[in-house]
Amino acid sequence: MDIEKLVEGLERFSLHLGSPLTSSRKKLKRRYSITGDIISYSICPRQYGFYKFLGYAPSNPTQEWYGSIIHRFLKRAHLYFLKNGEVPDEKVIEEIFHRIESAMEAEGVRASSEKARESALSVLKKFCRIEGKNFFSSVLEAELQLIKELDNFILYGIVDVLKRDGEALEIWDYKGMRRPDERKPFGREKLERYRKQMFVYGYLFKERSGEFPKRAVLYFMNELLNCEKRPESAIYVVDFEKEETVREVKEFISEFKRIVERIEKSRETNSWELPAEIDEETCKQCDFRFDCPKVL
Repeated sequence: MDIEKLVEGLERFSLHLGSPLTSSRKKLKRRYSITGDIISYSICPRQYGFYKFLGYAPSNPTQEWYGSIIHRFLKRAHLYFLKNGEVPDEKVIEEIFHRIESAMEAEGVRASSEKARESALSVLKKFCRIEGKNFFSSVLEAELQLIKELDNFILYGIVDVLKRDGEALEIWDYKGMRRPDERKPFGREKLERYRKQMFVYGYLFKERSGEFPKRAVLYFMNELLNCEKRPESAIYVVDFEKEETVREVKEFISEFKRIVERIEKSRETNSWELPAEIDEETCKQCDFRFDCPKVL
């Protein structure tokens, strides 16, 4: 059962009784993540509200499948390396991939086409071959959970990889996609959203460890397609050693708080506004496009 829905149900029951369920009148703080909440809301508040709070589910969860199988596989690959001291070869990669795929099918999540499936498997084989032992041996932790209680809400995130670079630490995040095209306005906007995601992870890491990581690395996995070595376009780096970056992080945490306030207001009024601007591709894939004023 979804914890947030359980908490909301208890709150409604408490109101029905006319008294709080506990002696404390302190309001329970909600959890907000940069990916599941802030980025989703920033792209389209209407779509976010429909999926997150009105009970709708995506009719075509292809991207969910693609991103999920990549993340699950790379975590398993890391565990395999820890146990065996070697990077999975092609046979082992296929075995791990098939096991994860079967588990996801049992959850009702599957690839939309054989082409998508083959693409994911090809990308993972290339990642293991290109990044190899140097990468896996430097990984300190996979799926590092970070959390920070702020004034009115709880901020949390999951870093795909915490790895060592000499004496310094890096946080890495895998993206099951090609790098957004920075020549186009919405490509630049999408990349900026991912950059801010790294700001939040860097901030949470600092709150936990006392200092920022050396850098954050976005790895656009699909840039490996049709390549035999890692292209420069596969990597986007956020350098936390720059004073300008640290300043931008502080500014975005303040912006994050303002976005949470807007989400809270939308929840109270059940009013999910349309974005001022949105890219055409997002609208094409949206389940709510047929009665959306932005499209009509």
